[in-house]
Amino acid sequence: MNYRTTEETRKWAVRLLEGRAFDDLDGNQDSQKGYCSLLRGEPPLIVAAASFADEIKAILNHLNGLKKSGVDLDNVCLVARTNELLDQYEAAIKAVGIADYRIRRSIAEDRRTPGLRLATMHRVKGLEFEHVIVAGVNEGIIPLKVHHSTETEAFEAAETETRERALLYVAVTRAKRGALITSHGVKSSFLT
Repeated sequence: MNYRTTEETRKWAVRLLEGRAFDDLDGNQDSQKGYCSLLRGEPPLIVAAASFADEIKAILNHLNGLKKSGVDLDNVCLVARTNELLDQYEAAIKAVGIADYRIRRSIAEDRRTPGLRLATMHRVKGLEFEHVIVAGVNEGIIPLKVHHSTETEAFEAAETETRERALLYVAVTRAKRGALITSHGVKSSFLT
């Protein structure tokens, strides 16, 4: 039973992992059979923008809509694959005067500090927010492009893809009420 996220977000995220085996940490394979959420809501919104500027506009429109509906941006987290990519989103958010708070790996999050939360996909594991924006879900970023040339490396490529799918799964399922997933340029093959 999932008590954190909506059934619609859970279903979307589980589709990322279909046909892949996962250890349930008890020595068995986790099939997700019988897994469901108690909460209901809208499925994650997917926005494939032509450019970074258009992606930022979509994110800002989403944030404005959340604010108008009474959501405090302290309860929203913008997530990106890498720190470098997160820096770009942070600069764009700050440029329009939105306060933010960067959740860092080495420091516990201070929930008393106001601002839109910003974090990498690895950092949000174990956290939860009312709303999550997973930004920059572009081809070459998710999955992170890694060159594999030998048969052994081809096996590693399959393992890498599974890990990358699980990483996106974790990022999206940090959302308790709603998720926005954005890309610019060529969207990730995971979004098709």
